[in-house]
Amino acid sequence: MRSLRGAAVGLVVGAVVAVIYADEIAQEHELGTLLNTALMFLVPFPLGAAGAALLRMPRWGAVAIAGPIATSVLGAALMQVIPDFYLFGFDEMWTIGVWVVAGVLGYVAAAWWARDRWVAITVTGLLLSVHVISGQVRDPLHEWQEALAFRRSGIPLLAPERPGYTISRAELWTGEEDGTAILLEYTRPGRMEVQVFLRPATAAAPRAACGSPYPRLTWGTDGVSCTPSGGDRWIREDSNGEVAAFAWHGGALVQADGIAMTPQELFSLLDSLRPVTAAWLARV
Repeated sequence: MRSLRGAAVGLVVGAVVAVIYADEIAQEHELGTLLNTALMFLVPFPLGAAGAALLRMPRWGAVAIAGPIATSVLGAALMQVIPDFYLFGFDEMWTIGVWVVAGVLGYVAAAWWARDRWVAITVTGLLLSVHVISGQVRDPLHEWQEALAFRRSGIPLLAPERPGYTISRAELWTGEEDGTAILLEYTRPGRMEVQVFLRPATAAAPRAACGSPYPRLTWGTDGVSCTPSGGDRWIREDSNGEVAAFAWHGGALVQADGIAMTPQELFSLLDSLRPVTAAWLARV
């Protein structure tokens, strides 16, 4: 009965917290959503207290204090280990369910925490363990998820190998309109970053990609001409000094771009593309 009452209160509290979090997502986690974050922690105190008192839970005052804290700890821990919505292409709104689960488990834990001192010590130890373990597994788990997403992307896994170029970033981009791409970013001493986008060869022909580079919102398409460079390779030079090269390589449509780069430099970078593993990309 103790657990059932705790679960009932936690279900209500978790659902309300989930609604507040859904509003934060809808606002795209902007600065103004700091209020949402505060409400997610503060609202469960009076709401949980009212629910615990209404259901006549034993030591409901202690439950009213422990419940929100346990919910917050469990919610934060679960958020660190659930699948990455961006990597796997599902709607972030699905993640609000984490707070419903955290509310139910948190108030069940609070109901037992309020039972007696030794149970309270055990429950506190379990919550602290969950918090610590989630922090320890977060990075390795995210790396594993990234590697899995790279493998499932359907894009040939390639990367340039050129002396003087150091890779600083590898990400999977899942733009709804522009399609999926792998972004590789390289740095060189004294020079701006160089970006390489890999897409499936079926995404577009190099000439078409030159007319509408990836991603379109960054580049635009007006008033720019594309110059053939032989072998179905194309060069685009924008008025701001950015140069981009487009070609097919190893089953991939490749776009390389950088500020104050020559076409020869970009094509030499593309010619150095070599197969890499998903695990290697995830470790970058």
